[in-house]
Amino acid sequence: MRYLIIILLGLLAAIGVGALLSNDTGLLIFSFADYNVQTSLSFFILASLLLFVLVYFIVRVVGSLIRLPKSIKRWSKHRRHRRSERYLSQGILSMIEEDWRDAEESFQRGARESSLPLVNYLAAARAAQRAGAIERRDHYLRLAHEDCPEASLVIGITQAKLQLSQCQNEQAYATLKHLDVDKGSQNQVNALMLEAASELNEWPEALRILNDPKSKKILPADQLKSRQLTVYAGLLQEAGNSRERNKLEETWENIPRKLKEEFYLIEVYVRARLSYPDTSDCEELLRKILKNRWDDNLVCLYGLVEASNKVKQIQFAERLLSGHANDAVLLLSLGRLCKRNNLWGKALGYLEDSLSIQASAEAYQELALLLEQQGDHAAAGDYYRKGLALATGQVDTDPLPLLDSPGNDNAVVEGARKIV
Repeated sequence: MRYLIIILLGLLAAIGVGALLSNDTGLLIFSFADYNVQTSLSFFILASLLLFVLVYFIVRVVGSLIRLPKSIKRWSKHRRHRRSERYLSQGILSMIEEDWRDAEESFQRGARESSLPLVNYLAAARAAQRAGAIERRDHYLRLAHEDCPEASLVIGITQAKLQLSQCQNEQAYATLKHLDVDKGSQNQVNALMLEAASELNEWPEALRILNDPKSKKILPADQLKSRQLTVYAGLLQEAGNSRERNKLEETWENIPRKLKEEFYLIEVYVRARLSYPDTSDCEELLRKILKNRWDDNLVCLYGLVEASNKVKQIQFAERLLSGHANDAVLLLSLGRLCKRNNLWGKALGYLEDSLSIQASAEAYQELALLLEQQGDHAAAGDYYRKGLALATGQVDTDPLPLLDSPGNDNAVVEGARKIV
């Protein structure tokens, strides 16, 4: 509409000028040296307009020719950018479809055209790993570093994550150790270091990271607690394997008080302590816990530790029956306690009750040992066989497949004990 108005105004102006000049064309005389040029005013105006238009177009054409190389370069760059975006989009779609080889190829092609190849190389490295091409993954990471050395931290974090997901824990640990960490990435790197150290059973290093003030809030609260339990459990197991009781007890004492109330850590500690004599303190620990809280694993361990007062230990376990009369694990522990204190009849009854509620390889073994002590080798061999069948997931069938020619009950029991 605006252009139509301009055209109409131009036509009206032309008509007006034409009407004005039709009455009097005017006369213009140009004098230069000995020359005089005489022309009408209308012709001069028309010629001036034509000359202006001609000069304008010549200037535009010359300017375009001068800018032509830059225009071509800009057009080519825009074309490459569009093509890079297309390859990047295709690569992302292929990753969503889990077509890792096509995604890798798309990212690789896009990197050649991209103004920021780093993104393409990192994405190609991820796709290559998912495709199982670890060497190509490392190749893309090297290209990313060569293209953008100043992004070494981002590249290193990406590399460590990929290595951890590929169970290359030692390589990931080495990668993280060599990173020049800034404040903004401190927590992220520490979280990866913690994971790598835990996978490598480097428990002292993992604990150092957890206790480092700079490592605060490296994980959500629930995940942090889970990691703490894993690290302290690893330290306890490591101390237990060292065969140094003092080291094990010192490790337990250094665990924060709230974490020492966790069933998992209590179980790990007590199981490690079973390798040493005098577990009366462990009995006290388990008794305090089981008075108020219940855990099958701790109940099972209660039957393995030995109190200074064995009678009171059995009495406490029997009091637990008031609220857990049909608990197979509690009955198994009572059977063990009674057997250890030569209460054969009570031990036999508790073990049979435990098996009647829920069969377990442990209960079968304890019952077999009890019957063997009492001289009933045939029955002991039968229970060994049932425990073995349950532990290995085999069907319990007759005859007893422990020895080809057992000869007598003692041989059957001896063969069963060796297999169990």
